[in-house]
Amino acid sequence: MVAAQILSILRARIGVLVHPAVEDEAERLRHIDFMLTRLATGLAALALVPVYLVVWGAPGGLAALALSSLALPVVAAAVLSRTGRLLPAHAISSLALAGFILTVSRGTGGMASPALIFLPLMPLAALAWGDRGAALAAAAIATATAGVVLAAESLAGPAASILSAWVGWPLAAATAIAYATALVLLAQGRDREGRRREAARHMRDRAVLGALNDLVTWHDAAGQVVFASEAARSLLGAAPEGLGGRGLFERVHVADRPAFLKALADARHTARPVEVRYRLMTPSPEGGGAPTVRWVEMRAAPADAQAPDGCAVIAVTRDVSDQRQRERELEDARRAAVSASEAKDRFLAVVSHELRTPLNAIIGFSEMLASDSLCPADEVRRREYAGIIAGSGRHLLDVVNALLDVSRIESGNFTIAPEPFDLAALARECCDMMEVKARAAGVLIRRELGTDACTIVADQRACRQILLNLLANALKFTPQGEVAVRLAHRGSHVTLTVSDTGVGMAESDLTQLGKPFFQAHSSYDRPHEGTGLGFCVVQGLAALHGGTVEVTSRSGEGTTVTVSLPRDGLGARPAPAAVVETLARPRGSVHPFKEEMKKSA
Repeated sequence: MVAAQILSILRARIGVLVHPAVEDEAERLRHIDFMLTRLATGLAALALVPVYLVVWGAPGGLAALALSSLALPVVAAAVLSRTGRLLPAHAISSLALAGFILTVSRGTGGMASPALIFLPLMPLAALAWGDRGAALAAAAIATATAGVVLAAESLAGPAASILSAWVGWPLAAATAIAYATALVLLAQGRDREGRRREAARHMRDRAVLGALNDLVTWHDAAGQVVFASEAARSLLGAAPEGLGGRGLFERVHVADRPAFLKALADARHTARPVEVRYRLMTPSPEGGGAPTVRWVEMRAAPADAQAPDGCAVIAVTRDVSDQRQRERELEDARRAAVSASEAKDRFLAVVSHELRTPLNAIIGFSEMLASDSLCPADEVRRREYAGIIAGSGRHLLDVVNALLDVSRIESGNFTIAPEPFDLAALARECCDMMEVKARAAGVLIRRELGTDACTIVADQRACRQILLNLLANALKFTPQGEVAVRLAHRGSHVTLTVSDTGVGMAESDLTQLGKPFFQAHSSYDRPHEGTGLGFCVVQGLAALHGGTVEVTSRSGEGTTVTVSLPRDGLGARPAPAAVVETLARPRGSVHPFKEEMKKSA
């Protein structure tokens, strides 16, 4: 235990000498142990110098060469610290050992020297450090050393030995065994230290991954999962093991699977992270129901050299459902702002036209009547001008009233006064009011109101405005043909229906109904006069009575508008805009009034 603690302290001290380029933990440990052993060898050799001087005096040539060789490992440690390369450091260390063996062998019998037993240990020592290139270099140096010893003996003759064979060989064998044992123990210690550090790093990584809310997955080259973090339980309601293989892929929405696989492939083949959003199918919280769709964002990157075997891509997946909802809300708000801006522009365009045209007529004809030179002498002509002024004024009043009604309805300031009255009689009155305009336009108003009274409790003025607006719209968009007005009973409600055989509306226009200042174009793409407020007023007034509005239309086949009002409107109160149900009339359907006209013809 004490030795292990001392070794850990020495490794920590030597660690500051490791080259900064060495970042891998296992490689750093190899460098630390190499420098530790070489520095220990060099310092031990330097410590023997004073002892040698005291016992034997000044060293001779061979002794000085041997001591110098033992000091070379310090140079090897310095080279490794400065360069960060093990191969040249191993070569210097092997040369030091070779020089020591060479000098000792000359004094202990040449080719018969026990020191030569250390030559095979040179490549084994390099292999103990896990460096194949250094082992090959050490083997070459050992072979060259043996050749030098043999050549020296051939040239100078057999060398005399200062030790007897009974002393030299046991001493050399014991030293070699101790050296080999030290190499094995050092390699085992380094292996244990490496496994300990790897286990600590693995536990640290596991702890970090477990603390993350994001799902971390490792994928192989085929995109299958080889590891999943604990976040799989909170994100998908599944154990991490359940995502292995194709487990995660099977939970990806079918429409998003190509994008999912493409992101993993791009991350593996390119040296940059790849981001993709896709949908995950998670089990229903109630169990047994339809799976829940969850939007996630995956960031995939290629695995580095330290990744486990089989890991090609590392992906981090997080839940972005809330973020996507906020983005959708922002997009809806942006569209609403754009729609409001367009409505404002449409308001300015429509209102300016609807106000300017009658005002021009009023001002123009008023100036003519006020001018002595321009006023016609014919009384009939003057009355005609006065009628034009009066009509323009009434049109202006209608526009202003419509604007005020819409404003009051949308602000909730439009109050209704429910009272019992005959809706059928009111409908006949409205038809009579529009009869002159209908005849001028070549349109027949068909009344299907029955003979019995239809008493409801509602605001009579509001109901009159509803019917007049519907009739005005029907006449406006029916160049020639029929407009029908019907009353019907549906339980506790009364339905008021206005149908025409006019130009109708396209399906794209049906979704815009009820918006202020919107005016559908005819099938000939020819806009009509008006502010586009009539239907908006109808919708608001129906809502104030707790009623609904239903529209059925098709371009070129006419339009049918049905307003449903409760019979007893005593509980009516200000409410949001009535629900407008818009239905495209089935293609090829026959309008009943057109069919009757064909039969009568």
